[in-house]
This record gives sequence, C-alpha cells and structure tokens, in this order.
Amino acid sequence: MLDSISLAAIAQEARNCFLEEDAPEYLNILKVGIIELKELFNHQKNPQKLANLYKELARAAHSIKGGAGMAEMLIVSQLAHKIEDIFYALQQERVTDLKTTFELLNLGINQLEDLVDSEKKGIINDTNNIELLEILNQFLTTFNPQEELIDIGFADNNFIKIALTEDLSACIERVTEIINNPTLATEENITNNLNILIEECQLLGQALNCQWLVNLIEEIKNLKLKNHDSIKNFTLLSISEIEYHRQQYLEKNDDKQIKFSDRFKNLLLIEKKEEKTTFEENLPQKITHNRNLRVPIQKINKMGDIVGQLLIFYERLSLYENQLKRGSNKLNKKTKLLSPLKEEIESIYDQLTIVENNKLPVKNNDSIENLSDFDTLEFDEYTQVHSALQSLTELITQVQEVREDFDLINREFQETLIEIRKSLDILDQELRQVRLVPFINLAGSFIKPLENLNNTYQKSVELVIEGKQIFIDQNIIESLRTPFNHIIRNAFDHGIETPEIRQKLGKILPAKITLTAKIQGNNIILKIADDGRGIDIKKVYKKARELSLFPTNSKFNEFTNEQILGTIFSPGFSTVSQVTNLSGRGMGMDIVKDEIEKLRGTIQVNTEIGKGTEFQLKIPMALNIISLLLVKMSTQLIAIPSENILRIIRLSEYKINQNQLIWENQKISIYNLYQILPYNESISTQFSNANVGLLLNVNEEKVIIAVDAIIDEKPLVTKSFDDTVIIPPYLGGCTILGTGTIVPILVPDYLKPLLTNHQLKTQKQDNNDNFLIAKDKLSIIIIDDSVTVRRSLNRVLSQVGYNVTQCRDGKEAWNTLQNNSIDFDLAICDLEMPGFDGYKMLQLIRVSEKWRNLPIIILTSRDNNLHRKKAFDLGANAYVTKPFNPISILEKINELLTIN
Repeated sequence: MLDSISLAAIAQEARNCFLEEDAPEYLNILKVGIIELKELFNHQKNPQKLANLYKELARAAHSIKGGAGMAEMLIVSQLAHKIEDIFYALQQERVTDLKTTFELLNLGINQLEDLVDSEKKGIINDTNNIELLEILNQFLTTFNPQEELIDIGFADNNFIKIALTEDLSACIERVTEIINNPTLATEENITNNLNILIEECQLLGQALNCQWLVNLIEEIKNLKLKNHDSIKNFTLLSISEIEYHRQQYLEKNDDKQIKFSDRFKNLLLIEKKEEKTTFEENLPQKITHNRNLRVPIQKINKMGDIVGQLLIFYERLSLYENQLKRGSNKLNKKTKLLSPLKEEIESIYDQLTIVENNKLPVKNNDSIENLSDFDTLEFDEYTQVHSALQSLTELITQVQEVREDFDLINREFQETLIEIRKSLDILDQELRQVRLVPFINLAGSFIKPLENLNNTYQKSVELVIEGKQIFIDQNIIESLRTPFNHIIRNAFDHGIETPEIRQKLGKILPAKITLTAKIQGNNIILKIADDGRGIDIKKVYKKARELSLFPTNSKFNEFTNEQILGTIFSPGFSTVSQVTNLSGRGMGMDIVKDEIEKLRGTIQVNTEIGKGTEFQLKIPMALNIISLLLVKMSTQLIAIPSENILRIIRLSEYKINQNQLIWENQKISIYNLYQILPYNESISTQFSNANVGLLLNVNEEKVIIAVDAIIDEKPLVTKSFDDTVIIPPYLGGCTILGTGTIVPILVPDYLKPLLTNHQLKTQKQDNNDNFLIAKDKLSIIIIDDSVTVRRSLNRVLSQVGYNVTQCRDGKEAWNTLQNNSIDFDLAICDLEMPGFDGYKMLQLIRVSEKWRNLPIIILTSRDNNLHRKKAFDLGANAYVTKPFNPISILEKINELLTIN
C-alpha cells in the first residue's frame, strides 16, 4: 500500500495538473463552442454539425467534471455536471427557452473560469457558486421530460430511484472509504468530506424535491456545530441515519416527518437542554460531604488491567463490526438485484394463461361441477406454475425483510460500539485519576531527613520543591523513593560544599537541592538539582578506565561528556576513596538506574564545575491507553509512541549523502530499523529500501528511522512484559490488536546505544524507490484523454515499479499496440475519448490475435449499470469510476495480474 505522504503528493499533482493543463484546454473548447453554437442557431441549422458540436461540448464539460473530481474540487465538478446536462438537453431538443439557456451557459462557463482562477490563487468563495447551482437545478426542471420519465408516480420514477440509490450511495461510499482507510482518516479529512456530503445531500434533496432529505441534513448541520463526540463517530452516525431514512422512503414512499433513531434523539435533546444546563450550573450548589472508601492499590491496579482487557475486546468487536458491515453491503447489493426479478415474476404471473393439463388437483367432483357454471373470465383458476411463482415471490419478499433486519442490527451494533468505547474511555480515565497523588507526597518526605543530615554533618542545605501539585501515579511515586533517596544523599555528601567553603567561593547560604516535577506529553519529567561543586568529568574518566569501562589506550577527548558521565551508573563505581555512612560504596547509582529502567524511564546527568549537578528523570505515565503509530518492517509490525515522532518524512524527496540528509537546515542521521536492532541473522538488503522516514526524538536528539510502511495510528492498550526473560530497555511492552496480533512497543529514548555504531548500510539509489515493488517490471498502457488522469495514474504505477506507457486517445493506443514491441501486461482505458472510444478499444483488442487476453480496466466517471453492462459484455475485466482511489486501483491491478 502507499503511505499517506505519497497519497497526498499524488492528490496535489492531480490538482495542479487539472488547474494548469486540463481545465484551460476544456474551458477554451466551451467558450469557442458556445459562440459557434449560437451562430448555428441564429442561421440555418446544420444537423450533422450541430450533433458533432453538442458531442464535443458535452465531452469538454464531462472532462472538467471528472478532472475536478480527481482534484477534489467539488463545486467545479457539480457546476460542470449541470452544464453537461444542459448540452444533452439541447441535443435531445428538450429545451423550450433558448435565450435563457444560452445566458445560463455563458454564466456557468464564466463561473467555471473564475473558480479555476481562484483555485490557482488560493481564494475560495463558494457562496455564489452554490446559488448558481441552485438556479441551474431549477432551470433543468423546466425542460421537457425524456420519454422514459413521462410516467409519473413514485414506483415508476426511475430518475429519483437512481439518484437516491446510485448517486447518493456513491457520495456515502466515498466518505466511508476515507473513514475506513487509516492513512486518510484524519480528523481534518473526515470533517472536510462530511461537509461535502452535507452539501451534496442538500443539493440532491432540493433537486429531487425530497423534503425528508433536506430536513434531515438541516438537523445534521445543526448538530455538527455542537457535537461533543468524535467527528468520526458523528459522521458514521449521520451516514447511518441518511441510509435508514432513504430505505424507508424508497420502500414506503413515505415523505412524512422524520423519525430519528434513539441516538439522534439523544443528541437533539442534549442540544435543547444546553441552555437549561448552563443556567442550572450557575445556581448555588448544595454543600455535600465526600464519603471516602479505602481500597488497596492492588485492587485499583487489577481493575485497570481489566479495563485494558476490555479495550482489547473492543478492538476485536470493531474488527467484527467492519466484517459485518462488509457483509451487510454485499447483502444489500444482492437484494437490490432481486427487486427487478420480483417485478418480472409478478408480470409473468399475471400473463400466464390457464393450462388445462397443469391445473391444481381438486379434492372432489362437486367442486368441478360448481366451477363449470362459470366462464373463464368470471372465475380464475391457478396452475402449479402459479403456485411456484407465488412461493418464489413470497421468498424474495422474506429475503428483503431479513435484509432490513440485518441493516437494523448492523446500525444498532455500530451505535452500541460507540457508546461502549466512550464508557471505557471514561472508566479508564477515572481509574487513573484514583491512582494519582501530588508530587509533594514524594518530595515532602525528604524535608525532615535533610534537616537531620544538616544537623548531623553541620551543613546548611535547603530543600526547594517545584511542581508540588503535579499529580503522579502512586505506583511510580513508590518506585521513585529509593532513587530519590540515593541521589539526594549523594548530592548532599559529594555535591554540596561545607558552609566555610561556600563562603570562600562567594556562594549563598543555605545551599539548595531542588526537586522539580512537570508533565511533558505522556511523560513525567523529574529533576534533582544541587548548586554545589559539580562533577569532575576527568576524574570520572580516570576511574572508568581503572574499572576497564573504557579501553586502556583510549584518550579523554575521544568520548563525549554524556558517555563519560554514563559510567557513574556502573556497579561498584565511586570516585570517593573513603567510605562514609552516606556514600562511597559504589552501590547507589546503579540501583537508581535499575529502578528507573523498571519504570521504562531514562536518566540524564548535566553538570558544571563550581555550579552544580542536575539529574533529569523521564518517566512514561502509567497509561492503559496511549497513541501509537504502527509501522511495518517486512512482515513484522512495530508500535512507536506518537509522542516521540516529530515528523513523517518521504525519503525520496531528500538527497541522502553518507546516511544523512538536510531537514530544515539541520543535518540528521538516518538509520534502518532492521539494521540497528540486534538480530542474529543478517537482514536482506531489500529491507533497506524503505521510503518512509520517522523523525524521532531520541533523548532530545533528532534521528530518522527508515521503515517499510506506516499501517495506522490510533490509541491502543499497552501491556507490560513479565520478568520471565530479560527484556531490553528499548522494548516498552506490547499492544494487542483486534486480530489478536501482538505488537512490540519500541521506546525511542533507549535507542541511543544502538544508534552509536550503526549506520544505514545501503543508501537509496533512486529517489523513486517505494516500499511496494511490482514484480518483474510489468508494463501497463494508460489510455485516457485527460492529462490529469494520465499523470496521476503514471505517478501511482511508476512509484510501485510498473513500466507505464501513456496514450491520449484510443486511436493512438491502437497504433501503439500494433507497432510497439512492448509486451503489455494490462490496459487502463477511459470510455469517452476522441478517435476510438473505450467500447471500440474493447472490440479491437478482443478480436486481436496478439492482445485478446490482455486484462482491461475501464476507468470512467460514468457510474451506471447501462455503461457498466456494455463494458463487461464487450470483454472488460474490471470497471472503476473516477475519481479513483490509488490503493483500490493498485489492489485491482494486482488481482487481475495474479489471475492472468
């Protein structure tokens, strides 16, 4: 699959290509063509010339509609669609007011040109355009109806049925695909597409005079402004509500007042009660006394684990819900096919004549004699065929009723899952709040011991506490008591000078040991600082060499201060020659590091001679749920906390020299994740061709980690490993997906030691390399008159390794197939093109000795059964509508090539 950055780049290129190349060309055709059209109407009409001109103008408007859809310019696409409809109405001689028609066409074309110019300049103003769309909609209703739409009545109005089923379904499916695609389902993207869906539904409701749809969309718009739920949940609920009322309207011709679902009713009630609630909140509150209950912390921890387990089950239920939804969609499509079959059966039933040899058997002779008194027109008799057809009709009706029940269950299941997730999130948050205690509970416990040390050792040291009311998990507080005790005692003994020395140095009394707490993202930052003498780094280096922590032939300037200071956490390390009651045994700092690592935290030392030393502890919060980015390396999924990821970079856009690139004027090293992790077996070089770079914060240092692909980003439950085996510090536990897959969590802060001696072995040879590589460089021919579509397809296919040949129309493509030595593996072809159209291409290819087995994908904006059926009848292998989804079309290509 393509990553989100690639998809965004492709969408932007499609937009630029449409604005700069396609739109100007087709707008020029429209402007010149409308002048020529007026002249033909003012003078003697030439039927043949008129027919060709209509076709050219309609195709230009159609191309603008498709190109604008690819460029995600909804208003331009809709406006071009209306202009296309007017040209077809002129061609079919359904227009009565030619003067108004030409005025509106000129206005529409000028508005299209203004919109394109505004989009180029980044200016967006859709108000006037929506008004023009409404005017064109109203004007289209004044045209004489087409023959097939003369029959009025809901049951026979195919236009409304098609609009509400096919057009509205296409709008809904576009939004649903974005929600279900992890790389596209950002809050901003979902919000934008919900706004587009609302506009489309509003226009459709007004055009079709469906008041129920207009009213429903108004309620959704009002609720959206005051929605306190997640935009994803609200969008899914809105789609569910639209589908439900559409089904009721189509089946029962019921345009009465809308009856909302319980979930929607609750949202409406919340909106109406907001004013009342605000007033009530301002009233004086009754004084209540909190009643407390002592609960062991172990029980709270156990409840937290259970909530985590429930959240894992929720993920699994979400997976089942997606499968249920896919099944429901398939069932809906199948039952739709039964409706025309049912009508056909009922028609046959009514037309059947009585067949004497096939009559139902009668019970006695009296009934025969009684029936003989009637003429065949006065009394109907039924055969076994009638009975079979009646049973089949009833069975189809029962299947359709089951499908309705299935839809209802699916909708209720979805709404219930939303409520379950909200309740679990609240429960998890409340349990975490119960476990939190203020930092003063830890820091304050050292005030009295420090006073005792002052009295015992005749020093003057004051304990300063900052961030007293920062709340920290009680488990963390208890685990930090020992590390804090060791560091404070070391600071008092080794760091703080005696009062006499401080006076000579001009330092103030009392000396200070400062304890600080603050929250930074999902981490607690704790600092223990003193204003004493500082640590002599050269003395530490000398002792480290004596303990063989550095090679005996090494030099001081070969190591950083950070590397040298890191040795003080080694077992048995101490620079003090004399052991005291306070320190000197070399047992304190290694214990500190062990305790911090048990909490999956890190510790850093900063010191300055004569000014003091600071120990900084970074401890991840004890959260059941954290936001994780799921990445893929070959077949292995790995999770990385989102907080550590500063940026996602597309490596192909940067020049990489000596495993480094320049990002925002900073030189940053790149590492391959597989190569820095300590695998026993060598890793194949194909894994180093990753196209995605994660800019990570590794202990306040920027580093880029190359991975194969980004799979998803979402809040997930974290689980700790047990102590059965020794776990390296860079593994911070694991998370469990709904599929049951266990994914390890990587802690970037602990990657520093692994990064020191590892570099990305293979530099990128080609900036267009991607994590998805097509096998054996297969060749694909693209046949489309739209530059936007050709370039978008070319970029998508080239990035994944296909050889691509582009053709502007069917005639050029046929010449290419006849005269080119390339052995093409697949063709992607538009339907409406100059020269040979898509149908003609299908006919030519299927009768060709060389190309008859070539897989062909039809790519068109014609999304109806008539065009689709004809394409498949002529030999198309797949039918995809514009604007296309890059992931979907790659999957379809892969499927056809695999079969072939």
